Amino acid sequence: MCSVPGFPTPGSEVPVLITGVNLNSRCGLVELWVNMDDGREHIYEQMREEIQIPKRKFDDSEGKPGDHCLVCIRSSWHRARIVSIQSEIYDVFLIDQGRPHTTTSEALAYGQSDSFLLPPEIESCILANLLSNENNWPERATKFLKSLPGKKFKGLVQDVLMPDRIILLDIPIVSKHICKGGVLKKIPADEFKGLVLKCLHLPKGEDSENCLITQEQSMNVSCQLEKHDQYFYPELLTDTAESVYVTEVINPQNIFCKLLIFSKAVKILSEQIHQHYEESSGLGLVQPLTCGDVCAARGLNGRWHRSLLKQNVTGDDAVEVLHVDEGITELVPAGDIKPLHGKFLRMPVVTYRCSLEGVKDQGTGWTTDQTDYLKSLLLHRTVIAKFDHHNISQDVYSVTIYEVLSSLEDKRCTDVLDNVNADGLQEETLPDSKSLAVNGWTEDVPSSGAVDIHIHKDGPEHPDLLIQSNGHLSSGFHSEVQNDCGNGEITVGSSFTVNVSCIESLQKFWCQKTENMYSLRLLMQDLQEHYASVHPQPLTESIFVARNPINDMWHRARIIESHQSPVVDVRFIDNGQTQKVHLRDVHPIDPTFLRLNAQAFQCCLFNPNNPTSPTAVAWSDPALTEFQKFVDSGASSDFGLKCIVKAVTSDEEGLPLNVVDIETPSDSACKRCAQAEAQSYSYSTYNIEVGGQEKVWVTSSDSVNHFYCQLDRNSRMFKKVMDSVKQLVGQTRRTDHPLGLQSICLARYTDNQWYRGQVVEITPKLMVHFVDYGQTLVVRESDIFPFPTEASFARSAPVQAVPLGLLGVPEEVPQEVNQWFADCAINHSLTISVVAKGEKGKLIVELLDGSVNVNAEVRKMISQMTQQKMPADQQLYKNAKHATEDRLMQELMNGSGLKEAEQNDVQCDNGLCAGGELNMSSVTISSVSAAEIKHDQTAREGRNQDLDVILEEKETVLAETFIQAGSSDSEASQLHSCPEEGVKICMYKRPNISPNMPEEVYASCIVGPDYFWCMYTNTEDLDMVSSLALEAGQAQQDITFPKTLGQGSPCLALFSSDNQWYRAQVIRKTNDTFHVLFIDYGNECDVNIKNVRPLPQSLLEKDPQAFLCSLNGFDESKGSWDDNVYDDFYTLLVDKPLKVTAIHIGDHSEIAVPQYAVQIQCENMIVNDEMLKYWKPVATEHVTTQNSRTENLPQDSQTVSSETNLDVSMGNANTCMRKNPNISKNNKEQVYASCIVEPHYFWCQYANTEELNEVSRLAQKAGQAPQDVMFPKTLHPNSPCLALFASDEQWYRAQVIHRVDDAFHVVFIDYGNECDVDSKDVKPLPQVLLDMAPQAFLCSLNGFVKSEGSWDEESYDDFYNLLVDKPLELTVLNMEDHSEIAVPQYTVEIECDGVDVNAAMQKYWKPVAKESVLIGNPQTETLRQDGQAPNMTHLSVSKGHMNTDTYKEPNISKHKTEMVYASCIAEPHFFWCQYANTEELNTVSRLAKEAGRAPQDEMFLKTVGPGSPCLALFSSDEQWYRAQVIHRVDDAFHVVFIDYGNECDVDIKDVRPVPQSLLDWAPQAFLCSLNGFVKSEGSWCDEAYDDFYNLLIDKQLELTVFDMEDQSEIAVPQYAVVLECEGVIVNTKMAKHWKGLDTSHASVEVWDEPFDLPSLVEQEDEEF
Repeated sequence: MCSVPGFPTPGSEVPVLITGVNLNSRCGLVELWVNMDDGREHIYEQMREEIQIPKRKFDDSEGKPGDHCLVCIRSSWHRARIVSIQSEIYDVFLIDQGRPHTTTSEALAYGQSDSFLLPPEIESCILANLLSNENNWPERATKFLKSLPGKKFKGLVQDVLMPDRIILLDIPIVSKHICKGGVLKKIPADEFKGLVLKCLHLPKGEDSENCLITQEQSMNVSCQLEKHDQYFYPELLTDTAESVYVTEVINPQNIFCKLLIFSKAVKILSEQIHQHYEESSGLGLVQPLTCGDVCAARGLNGRWHRSLLKQNVTGDDAVEVLHVDEGITELVPAGDIKPLHGKFLRMPVVTYRCSLEGVKDQGTGWTTDQTDYLKSLLLHRTVIAKFDHHNISQDVYSVTIYEVLSSLEDKRCTDVLDNVNADGLQEETLPDSKSLAVNGWTEDVPSSGAVDIHIHKDGPEHPDLLIQSNGHLSSGFHSEVQNDCGNGEITVGSSFTVNVSCIESLQKFWCQKTENMYSLRLLMQDLQEHYASVHPQPLTESIFVARNPINDMWHRARIIESHQSPVVDVRFIDNGQTQKVHLRDVHPIDPTFLRLNAQAFQCCLFNPNNPTSPTAVAWSDPALTEFQKFVDSGASSDFGLKCIVKAVTSDEEGLPLNVVDIETPSDSACKRCAQAEAQSYSYSTYNIEVGGQEKVWVTSSDSVNHFYCQLDRNSRMFKKVMDSVKQLVGQTRRTDHPLGLQSICLARYTDNQWYRGQVVEITPKLMVHFVDYGQTLVVRESDIFPFPTEASFARSAPVQAVPLGLLGVPEEVPQEVNQWFADCAINHSLTISVVAKGEKGKLIVELLDGSVNVNAEVRKMISQMTQQKMPADQQLYKNAKHATEDRLMQELMNGSGLKEAEQNDVQCDNGLCAGGELNMSSVTISSVSAAEIKHDQTAREGRNQDLDVILEEKETVLAETFIQAGSSDSEASQLHSCPEEGVKICMYKRPNISPNMPEEVYASCIVGPDYFWCMYTNTEDLDMVSSLALEAGQAQQDITFPKTLGQGSPCLALFSSDNQWYRAQVIRKTNDTFHVLFIDYGNECDVNIKNVRPLPQSLLEKDPQAFLCSLNGFDESKGSWDDNVYDDFYTLLVDKPLKVTAIHIGDHSEIAVPQYAVQIQCENMIVNDEMLKYWKPVATEHVTTQNSRTENLPQDSQTVSSETNLDVSMGNANTCMRKNPNISKNNKEQVYASCIVEPHYFWCQYANTEELNEVSRLAQKAGQAPQDVMFPKTLHPNSPCLALFASDEQWYRAQVIHRVDDAFHVVFIDYGNECDVDSKDVKPLPQVLLDMAPQAFLCSLNGFVKSEGSWDEESYDDFYNLLVDKPLELTVLNMEDHSEIAVPQYTVEIECDGVDVNAAMQKYWKPVAKESVLIGNPQTETLRQDGQAPNMTHLSVSKGHMNTDTYKEPNISKHKTEMVYASCIAEPHFFWCQYANTEELNTVSRLAKEAGRAPQDEMFLKTVGPGSPCLALFSSDEQWYRAQVIHRVDDAFHVVFIDYGNECDVDIKDVRPVPQSLLDWAPQAFLCSLNGFVKSEGSWCDEAYDDFYNLLIDKQLELTVFDMEDQSEIAVPQYAVVLECEGVIVNTKMAKHWKGLDTSHASVEVWDEPFDLPSLVEQEDEEF
């Protein structure tokens, strides 16, 4: 018996700890949860510790059933698997506890990929060979079983059942005790296993009582459970009709019909069954043996089916089975019969055996001709069958089939039916008239049993499509037309002649079978005739007829998108084209026209470069052009086009998508397009999905609606592209391929670098589109050459620039906004949230910069700029008013249905409000692009008071609303059109507030100082408004009104807390809910769509009784509020009479209401002054404040108060920058050295300390401001701040270098020293301190270039002693930015006490010939001393030694053979070799162990950076080895052990400096790659890695070096080598695993011939 990995071996004895017992198990079994003590407790303990740090938490709707996850229970994380998701509730199964748990997404997280490798700590077992004798557990058994958890036993593993992971466990002592009491009965092991398998696969919900096996039953398990696994056939209602698909015709008494409504479900189930049994072995399951058993059987077509045994299985012979979903009986080999998994029993069988009602064989049987005739009429056709009655004993339904002909069958079919009847298919008459229910339709049917079919002919050519039944148009056919040109006709491998009818892209085009074109022409003729004079009717089905506006012809169509307007997008199902069609040209389809299946089927061109995922990589435009040419040429030829189906999949909407190739006798579209693609770049969607988020780098911008980015996750791919481009540029350039339009090329950009490009214009100027950046520029002819034809990574890699557009911004945007966006976005890392996909791969996105929503900022800027242009628009209106007034009035009065407007109750609908009495004194005007308004006038049918007015104008449309005014004229206000919601013109008036005039008010809704509402203390108008609102709210609900509402629309809304109606304004819509603002109070809430009503004109005329305010004098862009302000501000205002004076007015950016900046007087106190102490001014340019406005009760007229839950979140983009030091080139400065590290890194401070003293004084004052808990969240590298220096508890100006956990590593810019500062000890810098230049500056000695030498070890002490505490004369010669800490660094000459310091340090300088030396600058903490003024005289200047040491290079010569072993093998392009002679290695190891005993050097750790040498402790053997740092990971270094090649993370406490003695020894291992395989020209197949490892491991190798280059990631040389092992050339051996991009140019051709090392050496010598 075979063991299962992760489980104990069957037959083995294991110690178990029982953790749980299931007393509710089905079938009378005892289920146990046990912990098997196999010595792995420490492993699980380690796993439990590791999962306490999840990878990341779930977002709101992440995860799907079956996913692994971590769940937090009582502050601890546990492994789990998602079982189901209901709304926000997740049901999970705790893997290591063996129990379910219910939680929410907030408690779920993703674990690391290796967190789920261990099997469950708790396993599920069934107590072996024991079965309950009773239906209910007796009390004595319950008591005993409940006592088992917590006890340890020895158990015998009897079997392991997969895939259910159930262990059959025999615990003899438990079995003996429980059987002794007579509670359970012992049964044979084989029968017990069969019983368990049966129980495991029972359908869900099966009553456990049906599964219990009592004493009265036979212990033959196969008989006991024979009736449990049976198919379920739902009983059909008789005397009703159903659309069915005939799957099998044996004779008139044996016809199998499948309910058409379940066709899709059956098809999905069929695919699942076939996939399940193709992938699973079925081992461990009991094979069905008995006649009547359900099973899965492989049919003669090679597919698996749900089946039923029709005879016993006695051996390996063929067995007769019935495929229940098809009604087909076949003989199949016994080996092709498997148990049916219980999950496939859950769906009922909907294929029924039927018998033609009234048709008998008269005792003579049925002839072959008769059944063949019947098959030709019915088999594989969709018909309507009336189920007359059910013969229960024979389980057969008697049916009458009313429609047996498709719409285009000719008279010959009728003759066939007559012949069948004449040969014995007798009829039986039905009652004269019956009503049949067919898919919800009720129609009269003819009185004869077989349909009386009369084919009316227009002429001798063809029969009319309108098949008559007793002279009436038949509507008994189902209303939904079949897709894909028939059921099952399009299968993989099939081919047919086609016409390509519509091309959207090579991923989406439509074809028609030419064999059906005649039928389609007849259908189109009949459609035109029938719908020539049709009247509008309600649209109730999904298939319609629509008039194509291009050719004015009627087509069958499906609506694919509605725009909440009279225009819809439709797709014509017979040619695939899409059009915008007015609803007046869309009508219901007569069911007769649905008999012909949809003639266009959706296709995607097979992509040979990506055969497994044809839609993942988009074809290029040249390929699309080539495809169009190919189609046009093929269609005009005598042979036509042949379509070959390569695969069948589905598109993003779940519709069938056929992956095809289109061929002619001599060519194929796939081949032609691939050739065109070879002359163009490939494009990829990069699997970006709608709703997903991506980190991006914005590369170029034409406008906010069209800009480009690169994906952050593609950075490595882009680097490979650029490396490949550099290689291509260095090659000889070919001129035999002239450049043409759309030619791909390499072009030089303005930075003098070469990039991939494409020619987009040749004359008058040569213009190139840089495809990886999205930018198009004019270039010189000398800066461009054709793309080399040879294979390269740059040629094959997809284009990196992804086109984007912002969501929710107008098409036309002011150029100033586009320029601002480009300046802010380009070359910045941002986040996109994908909302929709546009044409040509463009993504419509929300753009996020941290917490700042860029879309909102853009909309805000557009709104502000539009307001600034207001006076000009008003003047335009005044000039045009008289010229347009009469015309507009005439058009309004001429509109259809407008006479009813005299009833004085015209509602807002689709963007227009009109009053009953039109008054010219109040006008609201909006300029609307003519393209945004559809040109039509229509009145909604059946509603006199509803009105749509759509105005037509060639250039500009002025939409006016006339609202009856009060005693004074209201101001004309500009409306902002919303392209998504339409132009909403009816609006509330503005509050009657005058600037600088005090108002007596109460605060009605308080969120914070920047967002609160005030209500007049005089409530007379409010009382009237409330009364009118209550009356208007009693009106009957108008179901069409909510559809007219958009953002900013006025309405009446029901407030759920008091069930009263109030005036409101829509903020946004979410599903069936409006989020509204109650304009007379200021609070907001969600209101169900059924609880909104139209607003009568009388309520529109009343000013809002509340108005939105913010405290004057506090500009959000220049500061932020302390968290304590909200409670105090609320307490100051609530329930108190206030005197409010409006200083100025603006519009709120989000909710389309005016907002007043006010001064408030409360109880003789100016609130604005009182709030000053909470204001924190900053110099940020953009501060985004999100106001959380919570639901609040509108108050009655007597009491004006407010209850508000405050939850204000703020995000400050800390972008303020400090000034540079005031230093001039070549001027001498008197300074002191304030922080000395080494000659290339030291800070100087001005000798004059007056300004420093002032800075210090202001810093101490600013440091007394209250703590702002939000401020640290805004800090990032280079941010300025105030920081508390722990040594003297004083505040100093600082700049953030990086964050370390809950601390910031900062540099004190007035001194130069660095240290870590806790996040609670940083505060914002006031503007006055930002305006003062730093008092110290970073320096480097002139005359010593880092890359050309290094300092002697003694230089550091001598340099320190030369400078410390001495006045210096300093001259700046040059300036550049320091690469690590973002401050300028000055190259200087220093004179000290008459000594030229630069000259004095020359003796310590060691020039080297190396091309590059990596030097890291240590930044060490400098302690400040106590004292009054923290100037240079009170500083203890620190010094630090830079870790500039490097290892020597390995002692390897080119073309010299070395004997080595492979010490670390990753893959053929990355492996390390170690010298076979280990004498030096032994010495190095001994010295390393000794040096590792040295105490830890805290200062050394600060000098360590990428490339630094060190000693590192290898945790596996606790030994010290030489290493080199690759990068830092939190509190650890990732290092490579240079004498072996392996890498690991080492805790910072486990690294030590490398003594000079160990630096003098060359590394004993070196990095290699196999020579002859260029990465950019191919890749390794999957088998290469294992074969390469086995070839090299533990074997002595002969190695010859052919080339050397620096490895880019770990800063060590890498050698291209040839290896020989046991007489085999490894390079030659590995050539079979190499996949070149272009086989004609693959670099591995060198290995096609027998390997000759000497000749190869000569070849390499010639090259070098």
